[in-house]
Amino acid sequence: MIKVNNIKCKIDEKINKDMIAKKIHCHSNDIFSYEIEREALDARHDDIYYIYNVIVNVKNENKYLKNKDVSLYEPIDIKTIKANKQAKVAVVGFGPSGMFCALELAKSGLKPVIFERGSKVDKRVKDVETFWKNNILDTNSNVQFGEGGAGTFSDGKLTCRIKDKRVKVILDTFVTFGADPKIKYQNLPHIGTDKLRNIVINIREYIIKLGGTFMFDTTVTDFKIINNKIVGLYTKDNYYDFDYVALCIGHSAYDTMQKLYAKNVFFEQKDYAVGVRVEHPQILINKNQNKQHYQKLPNASYRLTYHASNDRGVYSFCMCPGGIVVNSSAIANTIVTNGMSYSDRAMNNANSAILVQVKRSDYGSDHPLAGFEYQKRIEEKAYSISSSYKACVMNIKDYLTNKLDPLVIDTSFTNGYILHDIHDIFNDDINMALEEAFYDFDKKIPGFINQGIMIAAETRSSCPIRMTRNEQYESISISNLFPCGEGAGYAGGIVSSGVDGIRIANSIIEKINQ
Repeated sequence: MIKVNNIKCKIDEKINKDMIAKKIHCHSNDIFSYEIEREALDARHDDIYYIYNVIVNVKNENKYLKNKDVSLYEPIDIKTIKANKQAKVAVVGFGPSGMFCALELAKSGLKPVIFERGSKVDKRVKDVETFWKNNILDTNSNVQFGEGGAGTFSDGKLTCRIKDKRVKVILDTFVTFGADPKIKYQNLPHIGTDKLRNIVINIREYIIKLGGTFMFDTTVTDFKIINNKIVGLYTKDNYYDFDYVALCIGHSAYDTMQKLYAKNVFFEQKDYAVGVRVEHPQILINKNQNKQHYQKLPNASYRLTYHASNDRGVYSFCMCPGGIVVNSSAIANTIVTNGMSYSDRAMNNANSAILVQVKRSDYGSDHPLAGFEYQKRIEEKAYSISSSYKACVMNIKDYLTNKLDPLVIDTSFTNGYILHDIHDIFNDDINMALEEAFYDFDKKIPGFINQGIMIAAETRSSCPIRMTRNEQYESISISNLFPCGEGAGYAGGIVSSGVDGIRIANSIIEKINQ
């Protein structure tokens, strides 16, 4: 097969054999089949085009290799490593890293036991909706904890910056279990929280079919370690022996991390960021990003960066076109914001996190877990202002001029809001960086200041620790313990977490096979 790049297609057309044949100068009947590898939008000029790269099965393929934009296609072949004997393997957590770790283990012939402190998706959805509607928080079943992890209540973004052949496995797996095949080639693929929930259920059922066991609503409360080797897990009511443990606990299981630290699992502080979630009218973003074509194109996104004068990086993160801002608290009496979109991205507002780099010196301590205490102080401060789960909300223009006027647009935040000066939540360095960045972002997206609001606080974009691993991906202090994903400090987002889950599963299988 051959790879053909840069095929232009008008947005009201669909790519077809004739277009490909014209590009490589062959007869369309000579093309047996084709598959889209990548789709990108070119809206820089009056005419709008999608630009495609395609994989083509064509007669006498070698004759076209000298043509412009044509090369030999080398397929990515990734096979599951088969386990040559059984072993007791636990997967703690069923977010993206735990999901793909458990799936790979089950495909290898092993029978993993998956512990998840939160509930199955159907119950979890009800628990989250109860929280958003009635401010009744279940600290084990919420946006952070439960089947599918935090990604289940998000935009379901599948973008990532890592270069790893396993990314293809992640996308192919999602399609196999119900995602739109377009995610395999779209430039900025997303699934949407509504569709992702069913996909997660399908993956769980397949793991069970292969012999896996799930224990939902079951928190791992302690770890049995003998001679620096993990040998089992405790829950509230039981103890379980295990040969290997994949630790996929996510970035919010602070209580579990405290227990691990007490068991001499090695941690180190890691770079981190905090900030706010901002909302704008989606039409403002569409007009700025898509110019005269905004009515013809889907809701637009943006990516913004700025380096402040106090040496703090500021950047947009998890931008959700046509989405809503949700309360993602997992600890009582804290406020945590996040963005979420359904698959159609059809809501009136766009939202994005605007985050500021936090330096480890900000934590106020050299203790490895000090970043969590820093994080918690901000979340508790945001809660204390309203003494409820209503978020602190403020116009961006008022933040910059120290006023407090009614909101320029309605916020979509799920639990309601209270107008309050957001300066009170952050220290001077964070506020200075945010202020400078907003002025810069307004130059890039005119109206960013005057038509924008900010909701505080956004604190869970990443994990402020790393559980250091060796070359075999084990904890450097505890053998047969494999820290994985965002909670271990080795991933950020659904795809990179899933990749890390596969990586950990393969390492466990290889160790079993020794």
